[in-house]
Amino acid sequence: MTPLAGAPQQRPRPGRREPPGPGGFAVSTPAPAQAWREVLTRARRALPTQTPAWLGCVCAVDGYEDASRLYQTADGRRLVLPLVRRRAVPPLAVRAGLPVGWGPGGLLSDDGPVRPEDVRMVVEDLARRRSLRTLLRPDPAAAAVWEAGMPSGVRRKPCMTQTVPLDGGFDRVWRTRFRPDTRTRVRRAERAGVVVERDDTGRLVPVFHELYASSVARWAGRDGRPLALARWQAARREPERKLRTVAAALGAGCRIYAAFHAGQPVAAIVVLFGSGTAAYWRGAMRSELAGPTCANYLLHRTAIEDAAQAGCTCYLMGESDPGSPLALFKSRFGAVSQHLASYRIEPVPLGALASRARSGVRQLLQLRPGRG
Repeated sequence: MTPLAGAPQQRPRPGRREPPGPGGFAVSTPAPAQAWREVLTRARRALPTQTPAWLGCVCAVDGYEDASRLYQTADGRRLVLPLVRRRAVPPLAVRAGLPVGWGPGGLLSDDGPVRPEDVRMVVEDLARRRSLRTLLRPDPAAAAVWEAGMPSGVRRKPCMTQTVPLDGGFDRVWRTRFRPDTRTRVRRAERAGVVVERDDTGRLVPVFHELYASSVARWAGRDGRPLALARWQAARREPERKLRTVAAALGAGCRIYAAFHAGQPVAAIVVLFGSGTAAYWRGAMRSELAGPTCANYLLHRTAIEDAAQAGCTCYLMGESDPGSPLALFKSRFGAVSQHLASYRIEPVPLGALASRARSGVRQLLQLRPGRG
């Protein structure tokens, strides 16, 4: 997809050919864009987060550099690993495929599904390269393959995602996968006068961020965090230019859905469209308005229908904590739970140390006068 005018563009760097690996495979990094696009045309279920355009957004917004890798195996198969790297001398480099907040990465193959031996080859290759840490977040649909091929000693972080299958078309999804109370809530939103606007030009970015600010305040109260701290963290994680960059670079591949009631925006979601998949990426709302009007149900119903009509085979709804209210909400649309893991390759277990440090900071922040 051709980026829209005004989208920040990275100057492509020529792929560097590395010495052949022990299994006879060849590696070029960054992955040449033309070869990457050719692999994408053969990967029927490629995610919208596995494209060169998406990687360009990650680099433009968060200051990474393109470290994607094109593998050519001894039997002529080609694999692409979307990967970015923090600029640093090699022993201190931090790599991610992809960073948290940017969706899953994983491997693409131009010859059918990825195999466990592909995963092992790539992970062992990355482990030989000097890096402080490498984070890998695979496509949920390939979770079993990644686990089967993952070498021992690689740290795992379990997680759960939820996906709505779209086979059979939207009518089947509506009748057999949406729960009856979900269909009731969708109709309630329509009777209440909720109107959904779609936009793939960036026009609704300010509306989304207005609602996102309301969500940040709600999350801060729920988690017991100071509002000023929550706003500072949100500005770092989700600056408005992030969504603007994605909307400009992906064009029709990034669609913002906003629900209005009585002329006021009450909820919005961001959905990414790939060649065969759609992915719910971001959401925000004014809960005091969205709850009574059931606006979020109408938003996802509209996006799921659009995805089915576009020929997508599934609608990814992202990670959730098992048993949480968010997981229950997604299940109401027929979302199936998928248990998987993200993987961390690091010579020194810095991730565990950092996790303990963050836990200690959270406990300190939650202390208040009068609390035990």
